[in-house]
Amino acid sequence: MANLVWGRYPFVSENQHGKSWLVLLGNLGRADATLDAYARGLSKYLGFCLNLGVEAETATLEHVSLYVRYLHGDAQDGNVPRRSSNATMQQYLTVIRLWYDHLVYQGIREFNPVPRGTYLNLPGKDNHHPGFSRGLLRRLKVLPAIPSEADWKKLVEKVAQEGLRNRLMFALAYYGALRREELVNLRVTDFDFAHRLIRIRPETTKSSVARVVCYAAVTAEALTEYLDYRHRIDKQAGLVFISESHRNFGQPISKWSWSKTIERLAKQAGVIGFSTHSLRHLRLTHLAQAGWKLHELSAYAGHRNPQTTLMYLHLSGTDLLARMTEAIRYTDAKIGATLFAEGGA
Repeated sequence: MANLVWGRYPFVSENQHGKSWLVLLGNLGRADATLDAYARGLSKYLGFCLNLGVEAETATLEHVSLYVRYLHGDAQDGNVPRRSSNATMQQYLTVIRLWYDHLVYQGIREFNPVPRGTYLNLPGKDNHHPGFSRGLLRRLKVLPAIPSEADWKKLVEKVAQEGLRNRLMFALAYYGALRREELVNLRVTDFDFAHRLIRIRPETTKSSVARVVCYAAVTAEALTEYLDYRHRIDKQAGLVFISESHRNFGQPISKWSWSKTIERLAKQAGVIGFSTHSLRHLRLTHLAQAGWKLHELSAYAGHRNPQTTLMYLHLSGTDLLARMTEAIRYTDAKIGATLFAEGGA
């Protein structure tokens, strides 16, 4: 079972069915990051139902539709929430859909009030609603925001003023295109120092797929120095990155602490919208600009679906620009020859 801090999810900790669902998923080996996302999403929904005066276990599609309005930023009983992004709303709806699946399986309720989006008519399904053939929300796909070269330079210069641990975490997160969960869960035994490789264990990844990434030679000396420092504090070959605060000295650094560190550095550098995940986006974009192919990027990123990786090719614009240039050159030549041919009107 994952070590969920129930105090972070007050409405879940007070709900028997919500808590038992997460405990069950933890027993089945779901990743800590997955459990945390499920707990946060379910706690938000349970809190909404409580304010609405509805028992979540008996909520209907109408109540779920009010929740969608709430996520859109509409006021409920004078409470005006911050509008959630399309991706966040999709995640929140997925969480409660899975929870209701669990309640149906356990015989607590008869049907799931959150429709599943499908382009197919399901034979034998009398309760199939054609009005929700694509789900409750239209799924929007947007390209991730990455910093400009000027902002990236300012941020790197700001990080260069930090202590060894923060500089090293920043570098490894970028070089390896690591998610924050993957970074803070790195163990000493995950490193192949001779070849400058890092083995990302499947239990720490979003897709549950192991992969191997690398880091630059210039980082090797700093890594050795930090591990020597760490070994003096804890001789066990456990998690690499530990807290340096007086309150939690020597304890593993959490993903929330790392997020706050990046948020602080970005604010000090004057870079807007930069997060721990921006390092991953930026690295994959740089690799695409360097000519990496789709399958190479997918393997390095640990994406199950290569379609997810396509956005980095779009962000880099490398293939698009090359193809567009050829097409435009031929077309422009034809138009120019017609418009400006010698003897034209």
